[in-house]
Amino acid sequence: MRTRGSSFIRRHKKILLAVGTVIISSYLLLSFIFSELGVVKYITMKREYNRIQNDVSRLDTENKKLMEEVDALKTDPDSIEALARENLGLAKEGEIIYKFQGESKEK
Repeated sequence: MRTRGSSFIRRHKKILLAVGTVIISSYLLLSFIFSELGVVKYITMKREYNRIQNDVSRLDTENKKLMEEVDALKTDPDSIEALARENLGLAKEGEIIYKFQGESKEK
């Protein structure tokens, strides 16, 4: 004996298969885009990676500059003199230093 539901399924098998395929495909597509390892997360992580790479590059450049400055201060008397003049306000014998009010030390 056939039931009413099974005859409906037999008659509409292609439509039910298409609907099922659309539902499963939609779920997979949404999972691919919005899941924890999806496209949206990938784009966000890629931006963060690029930002960090830029920071590393900037810090490497700054580090090289500071290492050169340290090396110069260890070996070059002119560098030591320039630093002493700039930061400590020192002068050579016979020189006169003029300081003006309101003058900023920062450049």
